[in-house]
Amino acid sequence: MVTQWCKTMFIFWKKTPLSDRLYADPYCVHTGPGRLTLIPLVKQAYRENGNPRNRTLWRSSRGIRTCCIADINDPAARVAWWQDFEQDFLRAIAHLDEVDGERLLDHYEWIRDELAKIIPQPSLADETLWWCMMSLPEDPRPGERPHEQRSRLVKEARRNMEERLRPLWEQERRYWQREAETARRAPPRDGYRAKAGGAAPGSQAEARTAPGPRKGADAMPWFFRELGLTWPCTEADVKAAWRRGVKHRHPDQGGSNTGFIAFKNAYDAAMEFLQARAVA
Repeated sequence: MVTQWCKTMFIFWKKTPLSDRLYADPYCVHTGPGRLTLIPLVKQAYRENGNPRNRTLWRSSRGIRTCCIADINDPAARVAWWQDFEQDFLRAIAHLDEVDGERLLDHYEWIRDELAKIIPQPSLADETLWWCMMSLPEDPRPGERPHEQRSRLVKEARRNMEERLRPLWEQERRYWQREAETARRAPPRDGYRAKAGGAAPGSQAEARTAPGPRKGADAMPWFFRELGLTWPCTEADVKAAWRRGVKHRHPDQGGSNTGFIAFKNAYDAAMEFLQARAVA
């Protein structure tokens, strides 16, 4: 028997149709036809005696239904599935031999991204809502159907989450309002970064790449200093400074290539800064 392993790894989705009845599932209260239960399997293709074969490296311990994936208001099923996914993956690696375990672990990010295309990963808000739902008592009310109970629990969990997070949201909103008001009143700081390869504001890389003299208390952006301008200035001032500087900065006029490139970068950064400020 000749076995040839190849690098082809793929995900196979096992699909089981559901009828319009309500099946037992702690996270699903949906009914109706056209629903499926999805169970992903990670398989690896190989050849045995010249014939194509495949084997399963990992299989999800529980499925998730298409109706639960499509329900954007109730993320409980998706949160629970992704939590089980981490545990299933680690258990699968522990039960495989060393070579197969390393192969599966090397493809972890690819497997996670491929699964997320079908089963979206829950956000932090979804996980917070799920934990709020789990903390609520599931006391059914007289005459209440399962989907009505779940809808009530979701609403109560959202209300509890908003009550807990509203002070933080208000504090964050007030902070950014103050920052925006300060930015509108203050002159531009030396830390503006152009789109074309600029360094992070205030970083050492920016200190090395920003041309022109730098002073500790100088708040003027480096591109204005390079052009010989001061704030406030307009686009017309920048263009005039560019025309003046080209006459002696250009290599054909006796200037250096490095100096002209720095002068050109300063002109581009200044124009981009003023245009962005005009739009804002």
